[in-house]
This record gives sequence, structure tokens and C-alpha cells, in this order.
Amino acid sequence: MRKRLFQAICARLNERVPEIRWIDWWNNHLVRLDGEPTWEVPAVFVEFETIEWRQQNQAVRRGDVGMRLHVVTRAVAPQEAGLRQSDMVALFDLVDRIHGALQGLRGENFSAFQLTSSTTPHDHAEWLEGIERYATNVQDIAAVPDVNR
Repeated sequence: MRKRLFQAICARLNERVPEIRWIDWWNNHLVRLDGEPTWEVPAVFVEFETIEWRQQNQAVRRGDVGMRLHVVTRAVAPQEAGLRQSDMVALFDLVDRIHGALQGLRGENFSAFQLTSSTTPHDHAEWLEGIERYATNVQDIAAVPDVNR
């Protein structure tokens, strides 16, 4: 199910927010960054939270899925002390375009994505990372026996 959600996010962002240069799974990219990244910015990294499943009939399970989108951009080197306003404004503009693209995204066996929280970067130097949390409800049928076999 996570694969299906990840693919839906990628397809929607590629279609509606083409300025995003990289979409991938989250792997603490900024913590492990030593030098230049191997990915391009702006980038969106998808992190799935723990899913607590509720078993239903016929090997079907249902769960609420929380996802954090780490939106990463490079801060332009400031000409004077502090971060220039345009750097944060550019991040907020990108986040708004992402929200517009993902608002109401739904698919087979998952309900519409809903934005539940936003975290503004407060500890930044070269990189800006905004975190946007979405939630959806899914019905996972991966364990259902295929009657056509």
C-alpha cells in the first residue's frame, strides 16, 4: 500500500509541480549530508509514519496512514546577516503549490489526502527543510487471495 501511495504522490507532483527536481524516500538526507548532495533541489522526500492496522474480513486490513513530506531547498547565501526574506518566501510558495497538487488526491483503496500539520524551518543555514504532514485512510488488499489463479 505504501508503494501505491508513494507512486500516487510522485505522479501528482511530477504532473502539477514540475519545478520539483527530485522525489524519493526519506532517509535522514540532511543529517547525513557531507558536502554536495547526490540529489537535485528542490526535492521532496516522503516519510511514512508507523501504521496501525485493523484486520477486516477476507484478509483485508484498514489503517490510517500519516506521511511527512520533507520539502528541501537550498538557501541562497545571504548578502548580509541573516536569511533573505525571498528564500523563505520561495519555500512557502513551493509548499503552497505542493498543497494545491495533493489536495484531494485519492485513488483505488485510499481516501483523499488531508494536510494535518506544517513545520516551518527554524534551524537553517545552507538548506531549508519544511515538513508537511498528510494523512489518508487506506484499505490494503495485498493479502487477499487471487481467485483467478
